[in-house]
Amino acid sequence: MDVAEGPFRVVRPDDMLVVDIALVNLHFVSHHLERRDRNEPAFVLVGLPPQHVLEEVPGQLPASALGPMKAFTAGSTRLAFSLPADTPSLELSLDALLDWASLVPMMVPVGPQSPDPPGSTIFQGIPGSVIEFPTRLLLTYNEPVDWIGRTQPQQADGRTALWHARLQSHSRRDGDVQLRAFATTGGQGVLPGNSPIRPENLADLVTLTSQIMLVPPGDVPIKVPSAPLHAEQFIVTPQGSSVHLHGAWGSPPDTEVEKERYKKVGRHLPSLVAYDHITGLGRDQYIRVVDHGCLCTGHEALDVTETRRVFIARPDDGIVAYLQQDEYIVVKQPEVQYGAETGFPHAGREMPFRSLRITDRVTPLIAPHDENPDVFWIRLRDSLKDFEFTLIGTDSEGRKVSFTMPLVFVKDGTLDEQKRLAEAYDTHKEPTLGDRLQRSMNGQVMAMAQPPVDAPGSTSHAVGTLTFGLGSFALGPQGGSGTPVVGQPCVREAAVRVPAVEQFTPKGGDLQVVFNPTYLQQTMEGHPAGAYLDLQTALNLTFGAEQAGGLSSPNSAVKTITSRAGVVPDVFATDGTGAVVGAKDIDTIKKAFGGAQILGIDLSTYLKGLVKDNFDTLRQLGDEEIAAILKDAKGQLPAPVLRIRDLIDGQGKELRYVWKPPLDPPRVPPDNKPDPDALLDVSKASLVLDARTVRSKDAVDQATVDGKLTNFAMNFFGMARVEFAELKFSTGPGKKPEVSASGVELKFSNELEFINTLRTALPADVFGPGAFLDVQPSGIRAGYTLAVPAIPLGGFMLSNLALAAAVEIPFDRRPVSFRFSVSEQKHPFNVTVSLFGGGGYFSMLVDTGGVREVEGALEFGGSAALDLGVASGGVSVMAGIHFLFADGDVTLGGYLRCNGFLTVLGIVTVSVEFYLELSYEKHDGQSVVRGRGTLTVSVRIAFFSKSVKLELERSFSGAPGDPTFAQCISKEHDWREYCAAFAA
Repeated sequence: MDVAEGPFRVVRPDDMLVVDIALVNLHFVSHHLERRDRNEPAFVLVGLPPQHVLEEVPGQLPASALGPMKAFTAGSTRLAFSLPADTPSLELSLDALLDWASLVPMMVPVGPQSPDPPGSTIFQGIPGSVIEFPTRLLLTYNEPVDWIGRTQPQQADGRTALWHARLQSHSRRDGDVQLRAFATTGGQGVLPGNSPIRPENLADLVTLTSQIMLVPPGDVPIKVPSAPLHAEQFIVTPQGSSVHLHGAWGSPPDTEVEKERYKKVGRHLPSLVAYDHITGLGRDQYIRVVDHGCLCTGHEALDVTETRRVFIARPDDGIVAYLQQDEYIVVKQPEVQYGAETGFPHAGREMPFRSLRITDRVTPLIAPHDENPDVFWIRLRDSLKDFEFTLIGTDSEGRKVSFTMPLVFVKDGTLDEQKRLAEAYDTHKEPTLGDRLQRSMNGQVMAMAQPPVDAPGSTSHAVGTLTFGLGSFALGPQGGSGTPVVGQPCVREAAVRVPAVEQFTPKGGDLQVVFNPTYLQQTMEGHPAGAYLDLQTALNLTFGAEQAGGLSSPNSAVKTITSRAGVVPDVFATDGTGAVVGAKDIDTIKKAFGGAQILGIDLSTYLKGLVKDNFDTLRQLGDEEIAAILKDAKGQLPAPVLRIRDLIDGQGKELRYVWKPPLDPPRVPPDNKPDPDALLDVSKASLVLDARTVRSKDAVDQATVDGKLTNFAMNFFGMARVEFAELKFSTGPGKKPEVSASGVELKFSNELEFINTLRTALPADVFGPGAFLDVQPSGIRAGYTLAVPAIPLGGFMLSNLALAAAVEIPFDRRPVSFRFSVSEQKHPFNVTVSLFGGGGYFSMLVDTGGVREVEGALEFGGSAALDLGVASGGVSVMAGIHFLFADGDVTLGGYLRCNGFLTVLGIVTVSVEFYLELSYEKHDGQSVVRGRGTLTVSVRIAFFSKSVKLELERSFSGAPGDPTFAQCISKEHDWREYCAAFAA
C-alpha cells in the first residue's frame, strides 16, 4: 500500500509532543485530507518515541559502591489507525490527526510474526499497531480498543501537562485492555545477563499470548496454555509509557515428548506462569517474573523474581534510583508420592519413602544464579549457604521421619535436563556435594524396604544418615549409577543400626549399607532369604568359642541383611538381572567363613559347596521352621542366620544365631576322593549351633547356647582315631557349661596298632570307671586313665602298667590336642624275667598342627651274686635309653653302668664301677654329641680304704644337615672344572 504523504514529524514544546505522522491513501485537497482511492481504505500512521528503557540490575553492592548502570532503549512505537468508512475526509490540522478517538485502531492479525517488508508495520497488506514494550517485545491489541487523549496542551495552575494518550477497551470501561505479544525483535545485541526480564521470558510471552497455533510436522496442534496480557493501565507519552501489565498462565506438561514437539516448531516449552510489569514514564518500577519448575525431589515449585525501584540518598550526587532484584522459591506442591507407578527404574524400591512432604512454603531470598538460570542449587542470598528444606518422609509402614536437605530447582522446558542435572551433582565442580546429599536422620527408626506381610517391622532400622541420589539410578554391570532424573530421588547408601550384628561385633553403632541388587532388580521375593540391604564392608562376627562350648568358633563375614533370615553371609550367585541362580563357588564361600573353627580346626576346610536348592530353607524361618530343621537329621541351614525379634509378650527382644552347615571332608585331586589323612572325618557328621540372647526392657541379657556335633571322628596322623557318636554343649544363665559325650572310642593304627591288644582290657564306654571330664573357663579336657593289674606269666612279670588318653578342646584359638601315654616318667612300668629286669614309659602329644611332643625311656639290666664262704662277690650290669622330641628340638641319651665287688675273709674288699653316658641334642639345626666315662676302683683292707676315680668327657659340635658349597667343591681339583662349565 502506497503512502501518499509523510512521514511528517510534529514537535510541540508546550507539552513535549513528538510524533511522526504518515498518511496512507490520503491526499491534500484544500484544507482537508481526502481518500485518493475511494474504494480503498485510508490510514493514519503515528510513530512515537521509545516507550521503555531496560536498565541493568546491579549486584548486591553497598549504595556507595554503585556506579553507572547500562540501559537499553526500546524501538519506536508505531500506531496504525484507519479512517472510518462513513468518514469521507479529515480536517487538515494537528487536532484532527491527534483525535484518535474518531479513528479505528488497527491490530496485527493473528498469525504472521514478521511484517511484509522488513522494518515496516504492514502485515498481510494492512498496517498494524506495534508497541515495543518492554524492550525487545512487540505487542499489539487482542481486542477492539480506543485511544483517549487531548489534542491540545492541557494547562492547570500555570503548568502544562505532558502529552499522553490512554489505551482502553472499546467495549468494556473497566480499564482492563487485552494485549498479545506476537514477536520479539532481533539483531540488536545481547541484553545483560542480570536484566529484570530475560530473553527466554520474552519468548515465553510470545508463545503464551500470540494465539498462533503451533503444529509440529505430521502431528496434532500443541495445546498451549494461551491467555492474553491484561493492561490495567497503558499510557503512552513522549518520555515513555506508564503501564500496569500482568498475565497468568498454566504450565504445559514438562515431558521429553512435549519438549520435542515444541522444538519441532522452533520454540521451547514455556516455563513462565505469571508476569507483572509496572512502569512510570518508561522506567521500571516493579517487575515480577514467575517461572514454573520442580525441585529435584519432584515437588512443583515456582521461581519468583521481583525487581523494584529503590531510591537512596548519597552525599555526593543526591537521590539515586536503581533497581534491586529479589528472588525466592515458592513450593506449589507440598507433598509428592513415590512408588511403582512413578517411573522409577526399580519400581520405587530404591526410594524407601512412599512420600515426601516439604513444610517450607516460601524460601528466604536466594542468591543469584546467572551462570545457571535453569538448573541451580537453592542458596541463601545473605550467607551464600544452601537453604535446607525441612522434609517429612513417610516410609512403607506409615512412619513419619523428618530431616533437612538442600534441593535443586529445575525450570520447565530446560534443554538437556538430565545432563544439566548431572552437572549440578558433579562433585568435582562442587566439593560440598557430598555434604548436600548425606543427610543426618539422628537415629530415627524407619523401614528401609516394604516388609513382608507376615513380618511387619522386619525391615526397620534406626538410621544415622541417608545419602541421597537426587535422581534415580539404574544398575550397570558393576552396579554403576545412571543419569539423575528429576522427581525420582533415591537412596544410594545409608548408615543404619543393625542390632543383631552389634551383639557379635565390637564395631557397634551405624553401619554403611546399600540396597541389595537382587532386591532392586527382582524384588524381595526374588531373593531366597528376602534380602534388601547389603553391608558395604562385610563384618566378621566375633562369636567367642566359649559361647559355643568349644565345638565351634563360627566366625563368618556377614554382609546381607534379610527380612526372613536376619543377617547372613553373601553366598548367593546372581546373573546380570540380579536373579539368584545358585551359590557362589566354594572358594568364595570359604572366604566368607574365614576364621571359623570347629574343635580348633579351620571350619572352611570342611564346608560343603552349596547349590540353589540349599537356599529354600531360608525363605521361611519362624521358630517352628528352625526347630524342624535342627531336628531333621538331613536338615540344613546353609548360612548362619543372625536375627533379632521382639518377644511375643512385649517384655524385650530375642537375638538368635543358628547354623546347621552342610559338611564334607576335604577332597584329594584328581579323583576328588575324601582325604584319608584329614584330621576330622565329617562324612556322616552334623553340626548344630543355636545361641540365643534375651534382652529384657531393663537391658539385662540372658544368654543360652546349645551346640551339638554328631557322628564324627578325629584322626591323628594315622596313629590314633577317636570316634564320637555325639558331643553336646549347653549353657544358660546362672549355671555352668554342661558338656556330654557319648559313643566315644579310641582306636590305634599302624605302628601303634599293637596297643589295641591292650585295649581289649578296657570297658566299652571309657567314660565309665577311670574316665574324667574337666570343664574350665579355658576349655574342656576329657579322657581316661587305666591301671593294668600285674600280669605274671612264668618267669615273666609285668607290673605298674597304666594307659592314659586325653583330648583337650580349648576355648580360645589354640588347636585341639590328643595325648596318649603308657605309664609316666614318675611311675614307669616294670618288667622282670628271671634275673633280668627293666622298665620305662612312653607319651605322645599331637594336635591339629602335627606331632608336638614324643618322650620315652627304657631301662634294662641284670645282676648275680656268689658266696664261697672264704670269698663272696657280685656283679650287675644296667643300661638305659631316653629320647625327647619337643617343639622341633631332639634330645637322645643313653648310659651303661657295670659294677662288681669281691670280699676275701671279710678283710679285703675290691670293687670296680664303670659308667658310660652318651647324649645327642639338636636345637635350631645345630647338633651336639657329648660323651662321658667314669672308672672308679676302691680297695679296703681292714681299717684302710682307698678309691681312685678316672673321668673322661668329650663333646663334638655338629652343623646343619646340609653341607656348604665349600664342602662340596674341592679347590684343587673341582673348582677350575666348575668355572669352565660356565665359560662361553
